[in-house]
Amino acid sequence: MNSLIIYAHPNPNSFNYAILQTTVQKLQQKQHEIRIRDLYEMNFNPVLKEDYFTKQNPAVSKAIQEEQMHFSWAKQLIFIYPTWWNGMPAILKGYIEKIFTNGFAFTFTDEGAKGLLQNKRAIIFQTTSHPEKYLKQYQLIASMETIVDVGILNFCGIETITHKFFYSVPYVDENTKKAMLKEVEDIVEMI
Repeated sequence: MNSLIIYAHPNPNSFNYAILQTTVQKLQQKQHEIRIRDLYEMNFNPVLKEDYFTKQNPAVSKAIQEEQMHFSWAKQLIFIYPTWWNGMPAILKGYIEKIFTNGFAFTFTDEGAKGLLQNKRAIIFQTTSHPEKYLKQYQLIASMETIVDVGILNFCGIETITHKFFYSVPYVDENTKKAMLKEVEDIVEMI
């Protein structure tokens, strides 16, 4: 299976990087074809400027076309990122805004939007510094799931099969982190 990993964390010593390594190792064991888009390593510029895609400006730059080719190639998408300001890092949001263009990821019809990235599945591994109780108390988990799983991925025709949150990551002990990485292995094993 063709698996595309979209990774958005600047620190190679982070727990997010451990999730990335665990995911890659498990996918390799399963003999998946893997491509990794490490947005910070790529020095990806998330700011929309002259490459802003509209009906009036339908040209897509070569760099964006290359990224879109990775999505076309993939059957499975794996997003790995931290929670910053109760959402994804700006670099990842900008990546999605630039790559998921009208005519590639979705189109509008007389009946509304139609996702064009059908037959693709997504797994999201999202870390957070907050405890689960705090985030659920204010319905922030539900909000983040709705924005990503429904408002972005489903909108584009992608089925989210798992959106896994790892809570209080900077404050848990090493045994808890090992258990979290075991959960990553178990989730990747299912695909």
